[in-house]
Amino acid sequence: MSNLPPLRGMQAFRYAARELSFKAAAESLNISQAAVSTHIRGMENFLGLKLFVRLTREVQLTPEGRALAGYVETGFQELEKGIALLSPNADPGRLTVATVPSFASRWLVPRLNSFQEMYPEIKLSIQPNLQLVDFQGDGVDLAIRFGNGNYPGLESRALLEEKLLPVCHSELFNIDSVTPAVLAELPWLIDDSVDMESSWLAFQEKLGANIPDSSIKLRVSEGTTLVEAVLAGRGIALMRYSLVKDLLKSGLLLCPIDISIPAEYQYYLVAPEAKFRTAKVRAFVSWITGKVNAE
Repeated sequence: MSNLPPLRGMQAFRYAARELSFKAAAESLNISQAAVSTHIRGMENFLGLKLFVRLTREVQLTPEGRALAGYVETGFQELEKGIALLSPNADPGRLTVATVPSFASRWLVPRLNSFQEMYPEIKLSIQPNLQLVDFQGDGVDLAIRFGNGNYPGLESRALLEEKLLPVCHSELFNIDSVTPAVLAELPWLIDDSVDMESSWLAFQEKLGANIPDSSIKLRVSEGTTLVEAVLAGRGIALMRYSLVKDLLKSGLLLCPIDISIPAEYQYYLVAPEAKFRTAKVRAFVSWITGKVNAE
C-alpha cells in the first residue's frame, strides 16, 4: 500500500491551498468544485486530519494544511522540472543555444549564416551567458560550455580542443626582432580566469623566460574584453585560439613567436540526453561538429 494519497487529491490540495479557494482550484484543474471538495476530503481521510477550515464563503488552511502545502508545492515543482527535461521538443521549430559570450561573438556568430542556410525552418536563438544553465524550465536546448567536461546529470560531448598562444596587434612591434627575452618585457594583458593560472606558468616554462609582474599591465576575466584590449594595441596576451583565429587570418592580430600550449579547459556540447535526440539539436550538432572538423 502506498504511503502517499492519490495524485489527483494532491493536485486539488495544491491549487486550493495556493488560492484558498475550491472554486479557483476547480477552474485550474478543469473539474467541478464538488470534485475538488471530494478529492480534498479524500486527502483528509487518508491523513486522518483536517487540512482546511470551511467557512461560509471561503476556506482557510489549518496549521497542518499550511505545513503540508509547502511540501506539496515543492514536490510538484520538482516533478514539473523533471518532466520538462524528458519532454524537450515542445517547440520543434525553435532552437535555443547557450554559450559563453566570447565564444558566441568570436567564433559562433560569424559562422551562423551557413547553419541558417542549411536549416531555414529552425528559428535559432543564441544566449550568451557566463552563468551555467540547468535546462530546468529555462528553455535552453543545448549549451556550449568551456570546462572539464564533467557535468553531472547531463550528457557531455567533446566539441573543440582549445590551445593557447601569444597574440598582439600587428603594429605592436617589429616581428623580426622577437626573442623570448624581448617578449617577456612587452606589456602583457592577462586572462584572470580560474583555468588560466596553471596555463600561464606552463606558457612561461615553454617560452623559456619568466614574465615579470612589472610587465603585466591589465588583468581581465572575460575573453571578449581581452580580445578588444589586444585589438586596441594595449599589449600582448595569451589567448584561446578559437577567439582569435579569424583575426589572425585577416592580419589584424599576429602570433609573434611559434609557441602554443594545450588549454586546461575544452569546449563541450552539453544537454540532457533526451534533448540530444531531438531533430533540431541533432541538426545543430551535425552542423557545428562539421564546421569544427573542416577548420
